[in-house]
Amino acid sequence: MKDYCNPLLLLIIVVLLACRVSGVGEADSLDMWVLVLCTTAFVVNAALSVARSVTQRKSVMNVVWSVVYLMVGSCAWVMSGQQSPEDDVEYAALLQWEEVYRNGGNPFAADENGDCLLSVAASLGKTPLVKELLATGKAPTESLGEAARRAAENGRCAVLEVILPTGLDVNRPVGSTTLLCAAAQNGRKEACELLLLHGADVNMTDEDGTTPLIHAVIADAAPVVALLVRSGADVARTDADGRSAASYSRSAEVDAALIPPAP
Repeated sequence: MKDYCNPLLLLIIVVLLACRVSGVGEADSLDMWVLVLCTTAFVVNAALSVARSVTQRKSVMNVVWSVVYLMVGSCAWVMSGQQSPEDDVEYAALLQWEEVYRNGGNPFAADENGDCLLSVAASLGKTPLVKELLATGKAPTESLGEAARRAAENGRCAVLEVILPTGLDVNRPVGSTTLLCAAAQNGRKEACELLLLHGADVNMTDEDGTTPLIHAVIADAAPVVALLVRSGADVARTDADGRSAASYSRSAEVDAALIPPAP
């Protein structure tokens, strides 16, 4: 049984990293679990290696596993510290707004850009905080819509799964776009699947008359294009400029995805 412990643990770590990269789950929590598991495994294997060396027993595999966990843990550490400048700004805003909220402030009060604590928390994938705010039952429809849009465009499916059951109309325009358009133009396949599951209209356009399919083609997101076509997207539909989705294609993969499935 002990021979399978390290491979099994490594498999768990790889799954957690895959979830982290794909945006499934809370990034902070996943980073913490990966680092804790890697650190613990490294220490245990290093200790076993030393103990076996002292007793003149073979310790090669323990050394190998120690190196593996050290490398994986280092990669996870670097990954956890990687944030874009926009993320840094949003995270700073989140901390500021959350402090105001904890001191009795309104978490749904928007600034001049239309941002509030709820929308920024949704954008960053802070699902527990989003749940806490929604539990108050005081979130305005506009705030819910903006939070859902930010979650959709950033692929925060866990947040969407919390917001959508509140009764928010999945086809309600948010600003100049729709939730499905926001997800499609950013290549968020899982978010598109979730929105379609909740009744999103696959052919509903944004304010400019652009369909989710055209947005996905412009983004060169072939998996999203294929998903929308399978879900009934009108391939021949044109935008305000009279252009169809095919006219925006830049790759053979997207061309292939635009072919409707055989009946």
